[in-house]
Amino acid sequence: MKKTLLLISILFTITSCFHKEKRDFDKGNLWEITSKKGKTSYLFGTIHLYPKNEIEFPEKIVINLKKCEQLALERDVTDKSEQQKFMNFKIPDFIKETYRVIMSEYGNELVSMESQLINIAQENEIKVTGLESTDEIIEVMKKLNGVKLPKSEFEYDSILKVYKRTLKMYKHQQIGAFKDISPAQITDLVINQRNKNWIDDIINIIENKPTFIAVGMGHLGGKDGLLYLLNKKDYNLKRME
Repeated sequence: MKKTLLLISILFTITSCFHKEKRDFDKGNLWEITSKKGKTSYLFGTIHLYPKNEIEFPEKIVINLKKCEQLALERDVTDKSEQQKFMNFKIPDFIKETYRVIMSEYGNELVSMESQLINIAQENEIKVTGLESTDEIIEVMKKLNGVKLPKSEFEYDSILKVYKRTLKMYKHQQIGAFKDISPAQITDLVINQRNKNWIDDIINIIENKPTFIAVGMGHLGGKDGLLYLLNKKDYNLKRME
């Protein structure tokens, strides 16, 4: 099960005080959201798996998570019964190969950012929830199984190059650049369509209680990103330095 979860995590990794018309939603991993009721929530772009010797888990994340009443991940991975649904599911070949390459290169240095967030939440009795169900994730994965990629996408050096670019973008908080390194079909399935499915649920949860929302960094930036979608709904967004 652990290996399956890591494979899924890799997929979703390798997949400001301004005038409204001048908003820049292409940089910044952590954003403060003020709800219509005046509640403060946060939107954090993660890198699902990262080498701990290259990226430091920010203290500001710990501080702001502790201010919230719940942690909302892409999916509630603490639900053990839901995890069982993945056991017999066929993971797309390109995800398995990406996992193999990254594990070969980094091994035990890899750390799950979501696991760290969950540990902090549980230590502080903060509820953990998800933006989508396991069944919904499986439907996305089924569609990905039908995507045909060039053989070059499976080459060791190509996979490693993309992953290292992802790490660099994360360090520089370049959330808008993520889509430039992901095939359009995958971006649409993994990022754009899911963002549209999530936005109403996100609005509902932030209006009800202060929530720390943590999703892959690729979900934040661009015209189909969560920041832009929240801005269209007239939410006040502030980039946290």
